[in-house]
Amino acid sequence: MTDALAVVLLGLGLPGLIPALVAARNSPAVVFLAPVLGGVMAAVGAMLELGVGGSLVGWYVVVAGVVNVAAAAWWLATGRHRRRDSVRPVWYLSVVVVVLGFVALPLVGLRSPQIGYDANAVWIPHALLIAGGHSVMAFGLQNVYGNASYPPLLPAAGALAFERFGHGDLVLAVRVTALLNACAVGVVGSGIATAGVTSGTVARRLSIVAAAAFCLVAFAVAGNYAINGYADLFWSAAALGAVVWGLVMPRDGRSLMIAWTCAVAASLTKSEGFTTAIIVIVLIALRYAPPPLHWPKRAQTYPSGRVDTVGVNWRSAPLWMRSAGYVLVPALPGIAWVALMQHLGISNAFFGGGSSESATYRAGSALSGIAGHLVILPVALAVALAGWFWLRKDRQRAGMGNPIWLWVACLSSLAVLVVTYVVGSFEIHWWLQTSVDRTTIFPQLVLYSEVVLWLVVVFVGWSQPTVSGTEVPASSEMERQAQALADSPQ
Repeated sequence: MTDALAVVLLGLGLPGLIPALVAARNSPAVVFLAPVLGGVMAAVGAMLELGVGGSLVGWYVVVAGVVNVAAAAWWLATGRHRRRDSVRPVWYLSVVVVVLGFVALPLVGLRSPQIGYDANAVWIPHALLIAGGHSVMAFGLQNVYGNASYPPLLPAAGALAFERFGHGDLVLAVRVTALLNACAVGVVGSGIATAGVTSGTVARRLSIVAAAAFCLVAFAVAGNYAINGYADLFWSAAALGAVVWGLVMPRDGRSLMIAWTCAVAASLTKSEGFTTAIIVIVLIALRYAPPPLHWPKRAQTYPSGRVDTVGVNWRSAPLWMRSAGYVLVPALPGIAWVALMQHLGISNAFFGGGSSESATYRAGSALSGIAGHLVILPVALAVALAGWFWLRKDRQRAGMGNPIWLWVACLSSLAVLVVTYVVGSFEIHWWLQTSVDRTTIFPQLVLYSEVVLWLVVVFVGWSQPTVSGTEVPASSEMERQAQALADSPQ
């Protein structure tokens, strides 16, 4: 376990610390975001190893160096423009300590090492291929059976561990994956706790408790998949981190950077993570940089005085380009991996051929199988409706985004999941039996987070005292920002 901790904290966390500080600034998410960022840089290094040549370690050093220099330059250039919050540092430390404790608690299962089927068949072999260098990686991915096109984030992290400590202990890659799972869940937990930062002391403490409870729920939903080398909890938690920080938290640069980092991590972890990340990225772009709903016309005045609209007013083009940039920038790493796989002719085994089962039959079976794992759905829906009816003002006062964003992300991912099962080539019942408990982790986590976030809204409402029917004004800069955001559409 010590070796895995060294890889995650020193091999991934240390190179990712400066970029995490620049992205998240004084957020408690920095501690958990740094190893995730290190994993993203390792994935980019693996992509360059496969596409260009060389070794993972060489490219990882180059990528980490470039990212850190760019992050440090940005930090120095914008230092005088950074806003300081009046929230006491002890609160941030409390969030880190509590969330860290509750994501570490489920990892006691690592004392009895276990390697899951996919870890043994997919993730560890991919890590060994990446550790073998360009020739071994290219030959292996083009000739191995099943899921060769899976993105390289977790295998790259495992490959770094093998490069440092050797190939004698394959469980090392499993432990690294489990620790990164904890980091991804910690980013979400930090976001939930931060959602209550604009409230009073008691509500802040209760928000931390809610965040800790969610961390336990996340590991409970994932079960053994959290500690036996599977990638499903990592990409699900990373995608949820993008949802919480990009679609729920108040709109600011810090939340956007954390959300983009999480989305990139999800897109570089698994094929399902890529499609889900693209959905979330598009929603974040619509929230932060919505494009004009129509192309405005250019006005033209005739000698008679009549004014008409002709042609297109191209002055709106920059708005569309800005919106497209909000999508392209975080989506580019995942798209680059997909393009590289297409160039090399590497594909997965899901769509290898047609199925003799009808689309209607497969759709019905898929819906039935998925519904069995979404028992939280009616509860989350009831909580959302009740919260919107009674607590809408409190949510707006906290600066939190409209809950419809979260629901669109959840339902869109479910729609993609159903379509995947319908058009896939595997026998539907066998496929559901072997995968549906993993493919539904993300929607389950989204629904549980919806319940917990409304609980935080309750705490925020309780902590807002009134004097003669007038609300007490916010006392900190962050609270004033949240109050301003409450007056704008989310």
